[in-house]
Amino acid sequence: MNYLKKDNLSIYHEQKATFQFIYDHVDLSKITFVGGVADYINLRDYYKMPVHDLDIIFQDEEDLKEIIKKIGVKKYTSSFYKIDQMEVLVAKFFINNKSVHIDFFKLNNIREGISKSYLLGKQVQHSSFKSMQTFHNTYVGKLTSDVLGEKYEWKRLYKHSKKASLYNMITYQKEKLVKELIHA
Repeated sequence: MNYLKKDNLSIYHEQKATFQFIYDHVDLSKITFVGGVADYINLRDYYKMPVHDLDIIFQDEEDLKEIIKKIGVKKYTSSFYKIDQMEVLVAKFFINNKSVHIDFFKLNNIREGISKSYLLGKQVQHSSFKSMQTFHNTYVGKLTSDVLGEKYEWKRLYKHSKKASLYNMITYQKEKLVKELIHA
């Protein structure tokens, strides 16, 4: 099954409409999908994984001007990830009496590995497999403990632990296959 068909079957209608809105109003070379969208792209060959909200990295607010004009955003300062400047623009895209949450994270120096893949028929930039694996295994646990302490939610910890396990299992299976091929 090709990715367009898989994406159309796997991504909810409201999220598809939100992606199309982004595609229509932003130069895709100026943004990078991170978070759950990157996880979906990186893991879709192995697991069925829903996309709920959209997390996007941008560098210049000017690149988002059409979105800001069409649906508006609220600006926040985030210290959650403690990486570079962390200005967050939060928007909601409304469709069918539902809303899809969009977070735009402003990062001046993107430190993550970036990959390109097709998502709903468009080539997009996203955090690489290795980058998201490292994030789920390392950064989430350290940073959320530092920031939230005892207020850290076990559901969030479980979600990130589960994703780290998925990335780790895929890496293990690939390494195992390579070893078997070498010794065959």
